[in-house]
Amino acid sequence: MRQLVSRLHTVREVPRPTVPLLVVALAAASASRVARAAEAAPSPAATLFAERCSTCHNLGGGVKVGPDLLGVIKRRTKDWFRKFVRGPSAAIDAGDPVAAQLYKAFQPVRMPDQPLTDAEVDGVWGYFADCTDKGGCVPAPSGPRWGTDATAEEVTRGRDLFAGQRRLARGGAPCFACHAVRGDGAAQGEQLGLMGGGTLGPNLTFAYARLGEKGLTPVLAQMSTPVMQAVYAGAPLEADEQMALKGYLASLARDGTRPRRERDFFFLGLEGMGLVLGAFTLRSRVRRTPGTDKERS
Repeated sequence: MRQLVSRLHTVREVPRPTVPLLVVALAAASASRVARAAEAAPSPAATLFAERCSTCHNLGGGVKVGPDLLGVIKRRTKDWFRKFVRGPSAAIDAGDPVAAQLYKAFQPVRMPDQPLTDAEVDGVWGYFADCTDKGGCVPAPSGPRWGTDATAEEVTRGRDLFAGQRRLARGGAPCFACHAVRGDGAAQGEQLGLMGGGTLGPNLTFAYARLGEKGLTPVLAQMSTPVMQAVYAGAPLEADEQMALKGYLASLARDGTRPRRERDFFFLGLEGMGLVLGAFTLRSRVRRTPGTDKERS
């Protein structure tokens, strides 16, 4: 009996479970992958620069359409940058000495207005500082090709599609039926179409600079505005047409020179509406079934 009680009161030491070394190794590897992914993911400011600025500017890669911005934080103040980037033409016309010097160096190209928020300006300025410390930055990749990646042939095709000199594959109306842009060369005064384009929709000269890659791509893919949905219902743009038009608009946005003031609104509106109605008529004829005429007779 004493032996039984002694056994009951004896506490057996249970071995403590050990974590297998394999689990530890896997956890460490996973944490390392997460850290690398976080480090590789571009910041919002880096993405903004890549989408809105890299078409004209480098950060350590030399002069492009505009100046190389590496070290700009040492040459300019953030307050000056904020004011200039929001209204380059206004700064030039107001006689800002730095803006005038930049325009003299890169004329006739004027930088388009960039309506950045205060938070975006702060973020981009911080990105410039980081790139200056690193000695340069390469624009962050962002999935599918951008309009700024378009070849010269694609830009030319986009211009022809915009002007109606080349038909859209699915029969939609050309862009200049409702929109105008500055001509290919503002210095030569070129204008698209007989009167430069329609005025039913906004002028698209700076559409790429204003909307950016992420803003313009879904507009062309989905035709998301009410008027565009009515005009292009059943006739969306092909993927290569979207790229060509995007490339053409990106090429226009490289120069911030203002397009001509709209004139002859009445006649431009008639021209645009005539082209749109003509496209509707053409599509209705194409859609008519072979047996329709027989049924009516």
